[in-house]
Amino acid sequence: MNAFLTATAFVVLIAAAAYVIHRLNLQHADRIGAYRYSTPRPGRRGRCAPQPHLAPRVIIRTGAPPATRPRL
Repeated sequence: MNAFLTATAFVVLIAAAAYVIHRLNLQHADRIGAYRYSTPRPGRRGRCAPQPHLAPRVIIRTGAPPATRPRL
């Protein structure tokens, strides 16, 4: 009887540990899914996430009369 209770206790402990490890793996997978590890660094070529387009540059010459300056 004593051996049966010991074996049962070990099985219950192993099942509890497996459940805790399973829950930790699920949390870790959620964290990995929320953070984009595969996003490349700026300036590298190849497959990457689409980059936003830069705004067009407007050059304002300070020596020109006010009537010829481009409007924004």
